[in-house]
Amino acid sequence: MILADTAATERAGARLAALVRGGDAIALIGDLGAGKTTLTSGLVSALGGEGAHSPTFSLVHQYTGGRLLVWHADLYRIEREAELIELGLDEVFGDRRGLVLVEWADNFSVMPHDHLRLELRHTTTEHGDQRELLASGTGPRGLELATAFDTSAAHELG
Repeated sequence: MILADTAATERAGARLAALVRGGDAIALIGDLGAGKTTLTSGLVSALGGEGAHSPTFSLVHQYTGGRLLVWHADLYRIEREAELIELGLDEVFGDRRGLVLVEWADNFSVMPHDHLRLELRHTTTEHGDQRELLASGTGPRGLELATAFDTSAAHELG
């Protein structure tokens, strides 16, 4: 799906919030500035939280106050696989109280088998610079989320 601007990216996050449940894991893939944190902010806000900000310097943020806990990790500054142990992602994957979002998840093999993969790409159309969002999943729940997310986008776009 094409995301025309920041507001469309936030709305995509809000659509996703309606679909997620505790124990879900989402890999966020894309270049710098592609919209990963903006999508996360829309999701966290729609869950009833305060929105999100880039976890680049603290590496993992936890958002509370909404329908689900949200663990938001950013692997951009991780240089060695050994550093991943310190993040504690193994402890939160599968936690039924919350959802785990991992930016730059393609840098290391950290995601559980069953997860949703969202890839954001810069694209240029006749309307200017935009973002393209591609959803795919692995495992039963990841595939279910990808299908539901694509279906919800198709209904919104009409």
